Amino acid sequence: MSFSSTGGDATRRVGGEASLHALSCLEGVMPIRGVDGNTGEAIPIGVSPGLRGADDPYRADVVRWTAMDVPSIMVVEDLTKLREAYRIPEDIELILPGPNERACFPRRGCTALHLNAFVSGMRLPLHPMFRRILRAYDLAPTQVSPNGWSQMVGGMYLWFRHSFSMEMPLHVFQTIYQPRKLPRKKGREEEVGWYYFCPWGSHKPLVTGCASSIKQWKESWFWVSGNWQRVFDDPEPDLDAP
Repeated sequence: MSFSSTGGDATRRVGGEASLHALSCLEGVMPIRGVDGNTGEAIPIGVSPGLRGADDPYRADVVRWTAMDVPSIMVVEDLTKLREAYRIPEDIELILPGPNERACFPRRGCTALHLNAFVSGMRLPLHPMFRRILRAYDLAPTQVSPNGWSQMVGGMYLWFRHSFSMEMPLHVFQTIYQPRKLPRKKGREEEVGWYYFCPWGSHKPLVTGCASSIKQWKESWFWVSGNWQRVFDDPEPDLDAP
């Protein structure tokens, strides 16, 4: 998987096999009948974990979001390079966290983002489709793993490409993907609440070739404030999650 770090949206080159797979998934997305990966139970058409009830243990918002063992390892030079590489507007403020700050307890008016979300294709201001997905599962942006961001960005791009330049609806994304919890690492019992997106049942993801392991992506986080959520004339509400 490759991308361009310049410009507004990530430009992805998807190989022939992956492109054909993505097209076949998108053409047949509405009839998909999902299977719960945790129970093996068949899920009716169009029903996703974000719509399955507040008492569902696999809903993302049931799990407490904590990251007490994950201080930021970023330095000022990292933020300078980040702004230059991804053309982040000056009205969006990038702030280096203090040594005792944690992403799950944001500063007033700030939200945590991690560096590898940008590597995976996220851009600022945040696209309204991503805000809809994050709000549906009550997730903060930094709770989504780099591969989770790759699926969101790649899914948006492929849908736009193969659906007459239409934006992917939320229910389509939820029909294809489910949020799954990343397992805790040994010795990090006080961190909980990171997620990735995987397809329902035995379906393949839209974006293939993602890295199986990315070192220190959780620790590579920073604060963002200002006009990072909204583009001009964007009617989508802001995120409530920290």
